[in-house]
Order: sequence, then structure tokens, then C-alpha cells
Amino acid sequence: MKRRSVMRRLLFLVGLLGCHGKSTDAPPPLPLVQVHDASGAILAELRPIRPCRGSIGPVELIVGGPPLVAQNGTTRWAGSSPGAGSATTITRDDEKIARIANQQAGAAVIDLQGVPVTRIAVAGQQATVLDAANTPLRTLTAKASQIDIDQPAGTVTGTNDLVIAALLSAPEVVPELRILAACERVLAPPLQAGRP
Repeated sequence: MKRRSVMRRLLFLVGLLGCHGKSTDAPPPLPLVQVHDASGAILAELRPIRPCRGSIGPVELIVGGPPLVAQNGTTRWAGSSPGAGSATTITRDDEKIARIANQQAGAAVIDLQGVPVTRIAVAGQQATVLDAANTPLRTLTAKASQIDIDQPAGTVTGTNDLVIAALLSAPEVVPELRILAACERVLAPPLQAGRP
């Protein structure tokens, strides 16, 4: 009888020590959207979290909001929208730079004269990127595990959002605006299809 009692105590202690030595599982990795060129080199990255983080070349921004706010060295970037259904006005050190219009099925980056620098229209599994004259610049096609870009050839991994992929891969738009537009979509997704 005494032997059983001793054995139970030993098993109990071994069980306690075994549980005490276990480490918790590592947290899952943060989501990461990457734009790759045809050779596989990374051109842009976005962490679609709060705050949103993006990098394109040497430009890195941590974007909070809404309203959008980011700091790059001594330069302050901000975005403000006068109301629902309005485009977000982007400022650099309080100087208006452009407007971003995020929609459910597309987006546009518009200069201060109202001319679209780039427009993105989504239909099904494809997004078409257009210039100010409505000339197609490139097409993005959603596949099972990536989004393919035809011109310049490349891929986007880590997202199935064609608009985010098109924004991040738009060389005609300055990197800061590309990151801010993609982060706006992450931080304040367009809920209404009618939003410009």
C-alpha cells in the first residue's frame, strides 16, 4: 500500500515537472504581402495589420488610422476625408499632394487637378490598371496562390485583394502614395460599392 502511494506521488511530480518545462507555441507569423519581379526579387512589401506597415525600395512607412497618419524621417504624411463617399486627401507636411479613392471594386490615385495618375478596375478575377486617358497599363490576374502581373511581369503573394496588389505594383505612383493607398484599404476597407 505504501509503495502505491509513493508511486502515485512520483508520477504526480513527474507530470508537474513535465508540464512546467513545456514552452508555449510561437505566435503565428504576421501576414505579409509581397510584390516580386519576373526574377523573384522583392519590389514591395506590406504587412496588412494595425498599424499597417509597408516598404517599397528605400521607403518604409508605418501607417496608423483612420485618419491616415505616417512619418518618414521628418516628413509627416496624413490623409483626411471630408465625409462618407469622399476621396481621402493626402498631405505631405500639410501640403496637399493627391487624393485616394478606394472603392469596393477598384481604386484611383488622383492628382490635385483631378486627373487620375492611375485607376484600378476589378472584374471577377482580373484587375485592369488604367492611366488618365483610360489606356490599359497592365492586367493582374488572381490565381490559386498568387496574383500574376502582365506588365512589367511579376507576381504578388500573400493576398487575394487585386486592388492592394495593383496599388503596390504601380510604378507610375510614388512609393509613399502606393503604401498609403494600400494601407487605407487595410485600415478602413470600403464597405459600400458606391464609395468613389
